[in-house]
Amino acid sequence: MLSLIFDCETTGLIDSHLLKLDRQSSIIEFYACLADLRDGTVTRELDLLIKPPGEISEKITKITGISTAMVADAPAFRSVAAGVREVIESAPVVIAHNASFDIEMVNLEFERLGEKIRWPRVICSVEASIHIKGFRLSLGALHEELFAEKFTGAHRAKADVAALRRCCVEMHRRGDI
Repeated sequence: MLSLIFDCETTGLIDSHLLKLDRQSSIIEFYACLADLRDGTVTRELDLLIKPPGEISEKITKITGISTAMVADAPAFRSVAAGVREVIESAPVVIAHNASFDIEMVNLEFERLGEKIRWPRVICSVEASIHIKGFRLSLGALHEELFAEKFTGAHRAKADVAALRRCCVEMHRRGDI
């Protein structure tokens, strides 16, 4: 099963939609890979640091390791939107851990541009794995449950997707996705 596995790192959580778009969080890192869930082979990748409209807080830098200085020369989302749209809309299915958050963040970025994105079928690995322990697992907890080992680099998009890809291959093997 060919799937686009993706993750976003952001300047914060999603606020009430009553707030104006310019007060919502922004994507600061986007990583996606098109992978065959039978063996984990990656055939395409999109790896982006993105400059947000404002500063990245110390709290977010502490969580992600991404600072305002790191993205100072990165493109704004507007400059990478076409590539993000193409990789998502051309995928047969997309998978994300806590997909509702990542999808909503991408939707907010496109809404700022006055555009919408057409999503293919979505699989949320949180929802697909809830039966394992009977409750929602973080990506780290899911990886540890499936492989009895932690993964390094959490809260960076590429590292999170690498761990999620490994989990998805195993979940596909088990018939969970």
